Amino acid sequence: MRYMAIVGMVIGVLAAPAQAQTIPPFEDMAQIICVDQDMAIELLDVYAEETDRGEELLADREARGMCERTTFSGKPVADVYPSKTRHTGGIREGHVFEVDVTSGEVLKGLTKVYMLVYVIHDNEV
Repeated sequence: MRYMAIVGMVIGVLAAPAQAQTIPPFEDMAQIICVDQDMAIELLDVYAEETDRGEELLADREARGMCERTTFSGKPVADVYPSKTRHTGGIREGHVFEVDVTSGEVLKGLTKVYMLVYVIHDNEV
């Protein structure tokens, strides 16, 4: 199965769809992150439209040092962009979280990044 590009590990069922969410701190998890909020939102929106185009845009942004898929630990601070899109099987929630990096080297030493997350509710496959 193809590696899903945007998957944030979300523990438990989260509150109201497409509204500000909270997620707990995480350790040593693979995430997609960007240097700024606007770039992360654009990347999330492209992934929502078409995964292959999202992968291409991520590769371009990785080459320029603006986004990357990496493993690190962090503490989510704020849900800065909730979105709701339809997909096969229902509604998918995409979010961009501002995250304080607690360990790991990300984007040349940044301590605050913007992480892409799809919320997966326990009633979806």
